[in-house]
Amino acid sequence: MIEYDFGSSPTLQVPGDWNSQRDALFFYEGPVCCEKRFAYEKHGDKRVFLYFGAATYKARVYLNGKKIGEHEGGFTPFDFEVTDNIQTGENSVVIDVDNSRRPSGVPAMSTDWWNYGGLTRDILLIELPQTFIENDFLQLEKGSLTQVGGWVQLNGSELEQKVAVEIPELSIRQEVASDSHGRAEFRFSAKIRNWSPEDPKLCRVIFLTKEDRPEDSIGFRQIETRGKEILLNGKPVFLRGITMHEEASVRGGRAYSREDDRTLLNWAEELGCNFVRLALAHYPYNEDMARLADQMGLLVWEEIPVYWGIDWENESTLQISQSQMEELIARDQNRTSAILWSLERNSARSRPP
Repeated sequence: MIEYDFGSSPTLQVPGDWNSQRDALFFYEGPVCCEKRFAYEKHGDKRVFLYFGAATYKARVYLNGKKIGEHEGGFTPFDFEVTDNIQTGENSVVIDVDNSRRPSGVPAMSTDWWNYGGLTRDILLIELPQTFIENDFLQLEKGSLTQVGGWVQLNGSELEQKVAVEIPELSIRQEVASDSHGRAEFRFSAKIRNWSPEDPKLCRVIFLTKEDRPEDSIGFRQIETRGKEILLNGKPVFLRGITMHEEASVRGGRAYSREDDRTLLNWAEELGCNFVRLALAHYPYNEDMARLADQMGLLVWEEIPVYWGIDWENESTLQISQSQMEELIARDQNRTSAILWSLERNSARSRPP
């Protein structure tokens, strides 16, 4: 039986919130089902993943009529492997996204920002080799301006293999073997031009396996504290900054594009800032915001939406909070600009364990 015809339904722009796109949805809180039809051609033995930059707040995802997973948390990325569900030819993905607030959610019932709903960030279909680099990290080791350390984590059937890291402009290449769990660790010395707000130097970094070759632009800096001082690369730094919400400056609604983010950061620079506290928005921004901050030389404070009235007596609430923090750090751990991760307690009813 057909209960609803997506073919004749209204459309929404994705990424984008539904509140600013349709007057009837301006104050709406609840579920909305969205469908996207797309053609796909399989390429050899590639693994396929459906990636979501964010969906506010709770999402259930179906591909070709089968549920492939669900996710809770409106500001951090998630993905599902669809290798066995996707088919050559036409495919249909349906996302049931619900922005309803509830006492056991993170955030809970009370916020001081607009509760935008929808698929507010990019959705991507990603092809990867059978064994790929699932996560990577590379930064200066604590207490050093010349010693670099990091790791990669493999995902797949061939977890023990040679893994390399390259920084071409520094003529660095180090090759190590991953262990039986797919983890490989790096450590090497390098003469590095350290990243700072005055000189936001980024290096092209390449991670390599037999089949995979992800790249990133990473700056290398040391952040420490000494008494009441914050030290950047061993020298005291005074944080001159503002806080802001992830709002589109001209059209209104949730900011979702690189241009939206650049406008906000340009305004911060014009005010003389070297620092932006994204945390006072109480939720993670788009990934592009931290990447732009890397390029522009702005230090960043990031936070998950642990805010008023969090139900710490509920075990699932704690798990959701932990999951959101893990997802945020996994996304931005190589962002040189990110110097603080936080959560906030603003109510006597919020009692962290």
